[in-house]
Amino acid sequence: MKNLALILASVLVFGVSMSAMADDHGNSQSNAKHDIKVGISSHSLVGVSSASTITLEPAAPEVAGAGLDFSASSASDNSVWLNYSSILKGKSSNSISVSMVGDELPKGVDIELVAAEDAGKGKGEVGKTSKKTIVLSDKSLPVVSEIKNCYTGTGSGSGHQLTYALKMDNEGDNYKELTSGDFTTTITYTITDN
Repeated sequence: MKNLALILASVLVFGVSMSAMADDHGNSQSNAKHDIKVGISSHSLVGVSSASTITLEPAAPEVAGAGLDFSASSASDNSVWLNYSSILKGKSSNSISVSMVGDELPKGVDIELVAAEDAGKGKGEVGKTSKKTIVLSDKSLPVVSEIKNCYTGTGSGSGHQLTYALKMDNEGDNYKELTSGDFTTTITYTITDN
């Protein structure tokens, strides 16, 4: 009987020490857990496919008595694309506006802009354009609206193709104001939360 009590006491001590070892190594629990926090930043980014200067100029007349040709291909350019990325945080949408800084154009000459619909190279809910002609000025004018969570893709061929055209307003009235030379202005796109 003494032997049996000794064996039982040994088993009990061995079992308790094994249980303590298991607890120290976390092996005796039926499950274990920890948290993972996922963070997605809200952001609104806008860019153009090229920062290079584009040149718009009417074609010079080839015949005496003719005027400058503002319908010539040299008076327009569609090489620049508008790209953007957007993740909203409790806002309804983003929009992009355009303005012209440093209006150094000759009197009577305007730069017109038409933004095409998105080319479909990105993902999400891209914005919409009116496809209407915008006469650029120092006032901020809407170009793309209703931008949700999306990205357009980067570079040429992604986002919205921008077509600029040089025009003469009231050609007869302002033609006398023209002077030869190079004139520079800067076009700025701004993305804002609505």
